[in-house]
Amino acid sequence: MEFLDLVTACHSFVAAAGRAVPGLRDRTLGEDERTIVHENVAKVRATLDWIETAVDTGKVDMDGELARMLRGE
Repeated sequence: MEFLDLVTACHSFVAAAGRAVPGLRDRTLGEDERTIVHENVAKVRATLDWIETAVDTGKVDMDGELARMLRGE
């Protein structure tokens, strides 16, 4: 079940980004908007690294830095 959940989560993210990103065409985001997007992209990258580590090693523990980032600290 967890395998399918991960595949579904990844597919959903890719599909949502594929719908949202083209909407940025000819649009200039403000500084605050860019900051928010960059912060969220950092969370996504860290989460993807965690997923890859869990898949490759079986280690599913989240380090403190990732936990704080995902909590928004």
